[in-house]
Parts: sequence; C-alpha cells; structure tokens
Amino acid sequence: MKALLVGDSEDLAQTVSLFLRVRWPELSLFSSVETREVIELVYRERPDVVMLQHGVASVDCFDLITQIRSFTDVAIIVLGRSDDVIDKVKVLEMGADDWISPSSMPMEFIAKVNAVLRRSLPRSNERMACFLNDEVSIDCASHEVCVLGKQVKLTPIECKILCRLISSEGRVVSCTDLLHCAWGPDYRADPEFLKKYIYRLRCKLEDDHGNPQIIITERGMGYSFVAPCNSDQKEPISTR
Repeated sequence: MKALLVGDSEDLAQTVSLFLRVRWPELSLFSSVETREVIELVYRERPDVVMLQHGVASVDCFDLITQIRSFTDVAIIVLGRSDDVIDKVKVLEMGADDWISPSSMPMEFIAKVNAVLRRSLPRSNERMACFLNDEVSIDCASHEVCVLGKQVKLTPIECKILCRLISSEGRVVSCTDLLHCAWGPDYRADPEFLKKYIYRLRCKLEDDHGNPQIIITERGMGYSFVAPCNSDQKEPISTR
C-alpha cells in the first residue's frame, strides 16, 4: 500500500507509519509539505491514499484538496485534532473522504483508513447507467455530465450521490442510503448535510433548481431521480 502524508510533524509521520504498518506491513510512505511536490507525487507515485495534516502553515489544505480532486479520485483523509465542525464540513465538501483524529486508538484509526480505501475501490459489478436527451447527458461509468453540450464538473461525493440515484431511477432512495453510499455505512450525519449536496447537484443539472424536475424530493422519505427528457420518451443509452 502506498500512502502520501502531507504534514510537517515528525511525530505525526512516525505515528501514521506505525499504525498503518500494523495492517499494511509492506507500506510505502511518502511525505511532503510543498504543494507543487505533493501534486507531482500524486501524479508519479499514484498513492492509494493521501493524508493531509490540518493546520500546516505552508499548505492550504482546502486548495490542495481542490487541486487533487481536479484530476484524480484518490482517497483523501484529513488528519486534524480540531473539533471545528465548519472545517470538517468544508473539507468533506471540497472532496475529502473523511476527517480522522490522529489521536484515535490504533485499531480505530486503521479501521477508518481501511473503510475509506474500501469505498474508493472501483466495483466492477456495480450497476452503471447513462441517460441522454438533447439537454443533459449523464455517464456514471466515466463520471461525465454534460448540460447543453458543456461538461459539468462534479465532486466525487456529488457523483456517488447522483449515480446512486440513477441506479434506482424512478424509485425513492432514502437519506440514510445516500449518506451511506457517499460516506460509508459507519458515517453518521444530519440529513441537512445531504441537502447541501442535493442543492448543488440541482444547481448543476436543473434549469430551475427551485422547481426541480430531475432530482425530486420525496418528503419524509428521501429523493428520486427522473431521467431528463424533452418528450414523453426517455432513452436509456446503456446499462452495465
């Protein structure tokens, strides 16, 4: 297993290395505190996980997550001791997969890292679908969305939520199901947090996000996906 640690603490590096080697004895751990070098390492080494130490003066954690997410879906974990909920929410919205305290017990730390890695692995048997009309094209397999011929950029979390809705097209998907799909079965969050992502998806996909026609709210139950179409006929392009 390859891991890239972005941090300036030798103690943290030793702790992370010690914890991870319990589960992955063949671990290769790289480290850097320079943004450009981090990006180069992600490109060159293709790590399985990138761990960002929150609060490093020389690294803008939020900007770095954005840069990494612009070209890869590699698992990203933020290591932070702060209990600042706003920072936690922000890094998750920027595309991080989890926020873990480095002071966690070793087995808890390992379990959380393993859960993130498991969620980030491609699942060959996962049902993927593509829907197309003259306005909107959605391809879950390649994570590509086009609206009026222009590509729309989705974060990995947005894509997971959208693809889960598409896979149950026409049926209600509960908030709990969507939360577990995006962040894993052990994740606990208020449904209000999910609403932010639904709102962002609507802004990117809908002509009038205040009157949604694609992602429909089913009050008290969850959300459903209606394939966009200009006529009464919707055309599923492919299902794998």
